[in-house]
Amino acid sequence: MVPPSGAELASHLEHLLSALVPGLSGDKLKGLHDLLTACSPIDVADDLSTEVRRRGLPSDGLRRVGRQLAEHGTHRAPVKIGLVLLGLGGDIRDRELLLLLGTLDELTLYAAIALHRSQPDGDLAVHALAQQVAGWGRIHAVRTLRDTKEPSIRAWLLREGFRNAIMDEYLAHLAATTGDLHGALNHPHVDTPLLNGGGGILAAMADGQGGPAPGLAEYSHAVPVLHRYADLVHARTPTIAMLRDLISITMFFRHPPQELPWRPADIACLTARYEGLLHEPRWRALVLDHLADPQRPHFHLALQPAEALGLSPTAQCLAHLETGPSLLDPTWAHALCNSDRRHVAHILDLAERRLATTPRPERDHALLLFAHFLRRHPEHGWPLLRSALTSSTPEARRTALTTLAGWPADTLTQEAADHLRTARTSQPANPQETRP
Repeated sequence: MVPPSGAELASHLEHLLSALVPGLSGDKLKGLHDLLTACSPIDVADDLSTEVRRRGLPSDGLRRVGRQLAEHGTHRAPVKIGLVLLGLGGDIRDRELLLLLGTLDELTLYAAIALHRSQPDGDLAVHALAQQVAGWGRIHAVRTLRDTKEPSIRAWLLREGFRNAIMDEYLAHLAATTGDLHGALNHPHVDTPLLNGGGGILAAMADGQGGPAPGLAEYSHAVPVLHRYADLVHARTPTIAMLRDLISITMFFRHPPQELPWRPADIACLTARYEGLLHEPRWRALVLDHLADPQRPHFHLALQPAEALGLSPTAQCLAHLETGPSLLDPTWAHALCNSDRRHVAHILDLAERRLATTPRPERDHALLLFAHFLRRHPEHGWPLLRSALTSSTPEARRTALTTLAGWPADTLTQEAADHLRTARTSQPANPQETRP
């Protein structure tokens, strides 16, 4: 089936809407639904909206068709187009449905646009949706708010709205500009959530320079905001989160883009200022205090700062691992990546013992991670790799086999060599000839 264009879909809608009296025609609605399964909603949504407006199709009819597709569609494409139609003809009665469907990451973009177009308080409606999602849904919803003037939303963007489960870099620049980070930080009283959010935004723009969204070099108020943030950090009680942001900003100046659109004097001044801030003794004291308690919640958050400050937290890592944290605790990965050879065997022994009492979903995920990190430790970890090779997760099995194949032959136990030989002989000569 040839995918329909926006104009073709509008034509089908026009014919369908003419049959809406006294009610929806089941056969014609099914025909539209089946036609929509062949389309790419993201490719036709704008053209469809333009055509619907040009033809002056009645909003009540668009709403009825949109509700049917969004609520009862059996394929993702018709559901998405149903949301597009609710954006064109929906009203306050559709708010709860749009908020519900929008919590699915794949539908958030369409639901957010529909809310923005159909609700009398469009920005606030999208804001309500944005607070319910964390991944790509958060990114799509917040991008819909890029032109908001609502004070409460702008304040939320600066404090937490930019944070998401994918990469904060996607929304940091938008939050800084739409939320007016420059003006907010220049207020005489900067509350702690705003300071933490401002640091997170600056750090994300620094980390994401050259990435998926504008970075620090593209932020027009970067120089005065960086100076103001340095003033605030210098005057506040230090925290690990603040230190992590400070490290990201300092690293930006240590390894800046080839061309920064700032005056050389500003670059030199900010570089010296952030280096000076980072070398204040209070940061080392903070990290050492955090790592001194192996049972401290979020122990791992101080590990990267410790390395950046030239500290070697191996002893503290081992003490924490002895307490039996979850195998998904980032301390395991940090220890395997940064400990010397004499500690690796002990770390893996601890992991093997922890594995025996780990529930299956966490166990399979952990085995995938260990199979990856064991690539650099061919002398150790065969029991963990053997478990990964029999994991219920295909990705863990594939990763474990790739790791095993990369180990030098003279490091393999007889059992490991037999595993590898069996795996190789069982692979088809031409994988493309096999059927799933």
